[in-house]
Amino acid sequence: MRLLHTADVHLTPGAPERGEVFRSVCRMARELDCAALLISGDLFDSARAAQELRVDARRLFDSLEKDVYIIPGNHDLQAFQSGEYYGRNVHIAKSPMRWELEGALLLGIPYLPGRQGAESLLSLSKTQGEQLPLIALMHANFYNSSLSACFFAEDSDDACLWDRDLEELPPSYIALGHWHNPTLPPIRVNKAQVAYSGTPCPTAKGENGARRAFLIDISHEGISAQGVEIPGAPRRETASFFFVPGEEEKILEEMRYFLESQADRQVILDLEAEGWVEGISEEACAAEIESLAGRYRERWRAVNSGTPQISGVGTLPGVASRCLQFLKESEPPQPLSLDDCADPSLLELAREVGEDRRSLYRRALSLLLRQMGRGR
Repeated sequence: MRLLHTADVHLTPGAPERGEVFRSVCRMARELDCAALLISGDLFDSARAAQELRVDARRLFDSLEKDVYIIPGNHDLQAFQSGEYYGRNVHIAKSPMRWELEGALLLGIPYLPGRQGAESLLSLSKTQGEQLPLIALMHANFYNSSLSACFFAEDSDDACLWDRDLEELPPSYIALGHWHNPTLPPIRVNKAQVAYSGTPCPTAKGENGARRAFLIDISHEGISAQGVEIPGAPRRETASFFFVPGEEEKILEEMRYFLESQADRQVILDLEAEGWVEGISEEACAAEIESLAGRYRERWRAVNSGTPQISGVGTLPGVASRCLQFLKESEPPQPLSLDDCADPSLLELAREVGEDRRSLYRRALSLLLRQMGRGR
């Protein structure tokens, strides 16, 4: 039996591209011959969005002709509480619920504060008679207990699941929602696997890389899961540029070359710029960046130039300013003479240093300045 796991679709009338990508996910479930589509929370961005889009969702699910299992997430928790109808094959866990599907046990656990969801997982999984393969839909933060306890309180009000919660489970797959980047590969805890599918269509900065759904295969050999790229889903990527005083024109040219040579109609690009400027004002530099973004925007799915984090050289901390002045007054060192070296790779390195000392100087200076406050 095959199942397809997705989550965090965040459907909303103001972002129709999310609906287009979600339709691609539904087509995947049909083309991959899955028995069911699993949606681990936040199908809708809000209860109001659910109200406006419910008829469209019902029509899509009816046309799928597959079972659809849904749990509410923190964004759409109120969208499923009053008996709303989403289609004849749609199963919704408004509270922790058990289903059986072709010899596997399915648990639907909606977003519940603190440890309530984890406790429901443990109690529902222990009440099964025979050891059926277990698939659980949850919308929660998943933490590694050996590390995360240093940073996250276990009594937090946020829904949380810890790796030790999974240690005694039978062969299982925990289909998670809430975090927006996919888990590749799934994390194993004894007999359990746990993974976030991530957003099918990126909704915010940082949701980088190809968008995926997880294909779950249940057989007599056990449970396997793999991320499958969603056809037609845009990718989100980040390109960062650091301005070094005196090198502004060169860095702007590098930005222009990147925007031209790497353009991809499937990529939403977040363009980041930070550092210090000397040969150009902050305002003029920001205007140049926005001009470049506008010039090449049509070659990408979108280009977001954001707010450049650049400052004038006069704002450098004292020690950084002194280092900059020292480097300006110093002659770059001559490369070591390696004429007698028999290692061809070292000879090639010496030639590169000799031919591009200015670039190496700029890289070294950028590393120094990054440690001095990153232009803020």
